Amino acid sequence: MSRLRFPAVTAAIVLALTGCAAGTGSGEGDPTGPAASGSPAPAAVTEIQINKSYWYAGFKVTVGTARIVASSFGEGKAVAIEAVFQNLSPEYPRSPTSDIALTVGDRTYAELDNPLSKLTEVPAQRSQPGVYAVTVDEHFVLTEAVLVVGKPTLRQATVPFNGPDGLIPLEPKPVSITGKVLREKTGSVFMTVSEAEVRADEPLLHGQAPTGQEYLRVTFTATNNTDAGFAWVFDRDLHLRMPDGTSLATADNCSRAQIYPAPHATATGGLACFLVPAPATGSYVLSWDRFDKGALAIAVD
Repeated sequence: MSRLRFPAVTAAIVLALTGCAAGTGSGEGDPTGPAASGSPAPAAVTEIQINKSYWYAGFKVTVGTARIVASSFGEGKAVAIEAVFQNLSPEYPRSPTSDIALTVGDRTYAELDNPLSKLTEVPAQRSQPGVYAVTVDEHFVLTEAVLVVGKPTLRQATVPFNGPDGLIPLEPKPVSITGKVLREKTGSVFMTVSEAEVRADEPLLHGQAPTGQEYLRVTFTATNNTDAGFAWVFDRDLHLRMPDGTSLATADNCSRAQIYPAPHATATGGLACFLVPAPATGSYVLSWDRFDKGALAIAVD
């Protein structure tokens, strides 16, 4: 009986060992693997809906669909990113910035495919569609991509293609504030602040704040309740005391405070703009002619 059983037992052991060896490694011979089921490997994503907005250099940009397309250069690939560009300047037309890049992990793709790009001039206060196009390689993964807008020396917006993590839209932040700024103790000449905001861009001239800074902008009117004919508001006469006690003058490339209230009249359209460290937070104090007793506190959360 043992002679009959022994070869069978030996064969079973060899078979078991052989089966274990075949079940390790890449999955070949695995009855649960893709080869056994006949399921193909999932195809790479070639199109994605982003649907996020960012603000940069006087534009609000709403990013729509990004897709992998054939590059204009040889047999390579490119990413075409559709977007709607809204020019926020009340006066000046401008083309959107071409200073963009795509990142995937530690890889950066910054070569524009200009024939595929469409970045035409947008009239003031108007919107129109456009396309960013960037050349990519075989390592590029659409679902892991992040759009970076702007030069490293300026405040950059970042837009991840997939999910909210890493989104830096640079959206302007309104500041709730109303009140008066007196020029001198009689109170006959004063500014009335109607609104304020913190933002990384300067819409009128399509400017952008330097890295680590942003603009605190204050809109106001000026009233002259005297017979005097000289009651101008000048940028040089306005100062902002910072939360740390230091004082700032207005930013030359952003502020447009000069307005003239005639005797017994009010002038509109004043804009005082200060370049402050980002993120702006705390209590700021706006003064006219450094008259501290007539200054107005501006709280930024």
